[in-house]
Amino acid sequence: MKILLPSLVQPGLNAPPSDKVTIFGDGNTKGVFVKENDVAAFTISTVDEPRTLNKVLYLRPSENVYSLNELVEMWETKIGKKLEKSHVSEEELIKKIEGNTLTSN
Repeated sequence: MKILLPSLVQPGLNAPPSDKVTIFGDGNTKGVFVKENDVAAFTISTVDEPRTLNKVLYLRPSENVYSLNELVEMWETKIGKKLEKSHVSEEELIKKIEGNTLTSN
């Protein structure tokens, strides 16, 4: 949440975009956004809890599950302006990632 949410998942930005946004894939895949402090507090609270012994726990607050399209729509409503949207397909994204991985070695 600390890395992706403030920039609406826009590489290289530290704040949400004000004019255009890149949507990765179709933008409909949902993600869970939880603050690191909340994850830490939840984890610590389970340590001495007998009900959590040998159990897999999921931290997925339903109010914090959004797609990129939903986040962009909320941002557009907040700023009162439609953003120019460009889409990067899954295949294009994979090629970019593979290209960056190969050149960074």
